[in-house]
Amino acid sequence: MALGLAATNFASAQVTTSALDSAANYGGDFDTGMNGGYGFGAWTLNTPGGGHYVGGGVFGLWNNAYGAGTGSFANRPFGSSLSVGQTFSISLEIGNLNSSLEEAGFNLEDASGDVLFSYWQQGGNSANGDYADAGGSGTATGFAYDFTQLDTFAFTLDSANSYTFTDLATSASFNGTLSGTISQLQVFRDNLAGDPATGGGGGTDLRFNNLEITTVPEPSFFALAGFGGLGMLFAVRRRLAQK
Repeated sequence: MALGLAATNFASAQVTTSALDSAANYGGDFDTGMNGGYGFGAWTLNTPGGGHYVGGGVFGLWNNAYGAGTGSFANRPFGSSLSVGQTFSISLEIGNLNSSLEEAGFNLEDASGDVLFSYWQQGGNSANGDYADAGGSGTATGFAYDFTQLDTFAFTLDSANSYTFTDLATSASFNGTLSGTISQLQVFRDNLAGDPATGGGGGTDLRFNNLEITTVPEPSFFALAGFGGLGMLFAVRRRLAQK
């Protein structure tokens, strides 16, 4: 019991945050060139079919148009590329998706803007989410569409080409593969060509918040540190007992 407690306390103390930002760092809007918080680069906003705002304590994207080139996108470079052992997390609140041709979510990209990982909710599929990575596209089983609820998702880089993605609201997770180095974020609200139900309005907004990158040392490091710390403690006790 003492060993487990010592190792757990040490592990908790070692979690570090290298990047953090939230809508609380902005006024009534966020726009290209703005850079709140720390550890991220400046925003680039591209919203030809809609717009962007900060309201209700969150970032927001809205999109009334449909078809190629009419979505609403917010891009943000990381201060440094995501490293093995690091976790990127973001909270999403997805409004109405009025048809199967409407989608909202986020991409993790390399420095050239190539998408390495994508997670989104598609209209008409309320039980699960969707994702794409180096292995192709798939269903994020148990990642339920949680209408107007701010839920947090965590992407952990397990190795140079593997990851774990978790819905922290439901604890559902899956593992996948990567090909490339994650260097930036893109958040999007998009209506695809032919969407018959595009009406816009606040009920269809994508709202998001709490961008964060954290680092947790390897479990083996925790174990060594825990054993090392206990060994030192026992050695001190022995010396005291001998006096």
